[in-house]
Amino acid sequence: MTKQINQKLIIFVSFLLLSFFLRFWTLFVSVLDKDESIYILIADSLLNNNLPYIEIWDTKPPGIFILFSLAMLILGNSIVSIRILSIIATTFTSYFLYMIGRNIDEKQGEKIGLLAGSLYGIFSLHNDGTAANAEILFAPFVTGAFLLLFQNQKLSNIKVFLIGIILGMGMQIKYLVIMDVLALVLLGSWLKKAELNKREYGKAINNLSALTKGNFSLVFNHLTFSLLRFYLILGAGIILPAIIIGTIYHFSGYFDEYIYATLMANSKYIGILNFSWSDFLNRLIKQILGNILLWLCFFWSPIYLFVFARKKLRQERNLIYLFLWFCCAFLAVLLSKRFYNHYFLQLLPPLSLISGYVIIKSVYLPQKQFNPHIILFLILIYPFGQAGYNKLTKNWEFIYYRSIQKIDTWDDREALIAKYLRERIKSTDYIYVVNYQPIIYYLVPTKIPTKYAFPSVLTALSQILPIDPLQELDKIMAKNPSYILLAEKDNIAPEYRNMLNQYLKANYFRETTIKNVGLYRRIGLGNREQGIGNR
Repeated sequence: MTKQINQKLIIFVSFLLLSFFLRFWTLFVSVLDKDESIYILIADSLLNNNLPYIEIWDTKPPGIFILFSLAMLILGNSIVSIRILSIIATTFTSYFLYMIGRNIDEKQGEKIGLLAGSLYGIFSLHNDGTAANAEILFAPFVTGAFLLLFQNQKLSNIKVFLIGIILGMGMQIKYLVIMDVLALVLLGSWLKKAELNKREYGKAINNLSALTKGNFSLVFNHLTFSLLRFYLILGAGIILPAIIIGTIYHFSGYFDEYIYATLMANSKYIGILNFSWSDFLNRLIKQILGNILLWLCFFWSPIYLFVFARKKLRQERNLIYLFLWFCCAFLAVLLSKRFYNHYFLQLLPPLSLISGYVIIKSVYLPQKQFNPHIILFLILIYPFGQAGYNKLTKNWEFIYYRSIQKIDTWDDREALIAKYLRERIKSTDYIYVVNYQPIIYYLVPTKIPTKYAFPSVLTALSQILPIDPLQELDKIMAKNPSYILLAEKDNIAPEYRNMLNQYLKANYFRETTIKNVGLYRRIGLGNREQGIGNR
């Protein structure tokens, strides 16, 4: 027992070191994705005793803001804390995938798990996975729930309830985890049925003369009751986190705001989107080409299953379970209608397991004619070597320029802009970020003139808001922002842009441009200090 614990601890620490090495460079970067900027703002507001959606608005469930705020509370109120949170999340996901791998094959499970966890650690850097996106943060909850399902495959009531709570917590990070829940429900039903048949009716099945009409009815009734109990207990666990959060909002007097932001606004957002098969196919092709090893393994897996393992399909049923999980996660991507890169990260846990499974099982086939270790080395040398070299180079660049050369804003446009603004305004001043990274509010820091701090909800997606965007712009400008930041990109609704231009023309002048971001200063704000010039 002690030896097994030590081995598991060593493997966990190994995944932690791998994740830290691959993501070390992110510790120096202010922002990797616009979404995580708004999460940080809401988490910071939460640490100041403001519930999500009240002072700063977004459409995500509150779970991700709670995780961010906990990281900032424990590790310090800084962006580095969020980067460490990502490292911890990917470490746990890799470790849970390793443990699942151990449980899905008796002979090669250890190798499958190690490879699946390593593949996840490496390929989670793709598809904007370097940022602390929701898909990175709910992955430990989903894989943890599936680990409990695959361990022993005996579903006690307590175990089922615990699985439900874990999945419920994952759904409070992103609602599309419901598709992973669907996969687990289907697999759990399958395993529950197999467990019941084995425990109660194995003897009857082996004795054909005992299979009377009464026995069949008894089997059906027991199975129905067992599955119904499984669904009820699992469902109770899943909805418990939502009930707790809803109760908090109810007694705080903000229940309507909570429901609108997390349910109604999301429904409106999905409603205004049109599904585009051409867009989806283009994104899918990009995914396949950018993660070629994983997808080659996915396409190879039916060949392995029906050609090399056709005589032992029952023994390979765990691979079919992984296919089911993958298909449900794939449906989540389709349901989103907007095929952003990080949405495909939801496929990565089952895809890593499928890849680890078919690589190890194919390489270590009984009728092998070549050294399996050499074949495995040749398969993995490129993706592992490329990731190692690229991240080693990137880590060294940041260490050199930030720590040795002491250039604190190197390769960080947001930090450069924030540094410029800090020298010119006070923390009690307002600035308005029109269509750029909202992390600027946090970096300066400064007052935020609107609760709709995520730029695109006002400038391009106002249909999902409970307010009129032009009236909100009037309220923003009434606060006399000291600076207005306007990126040089055409992603603003014409009516909004026209009104903004009127305000800029009447009350602001373009003081400088920093890497394609225009900084407009309010006329009459002290002396016109010398700008840093175009950069």
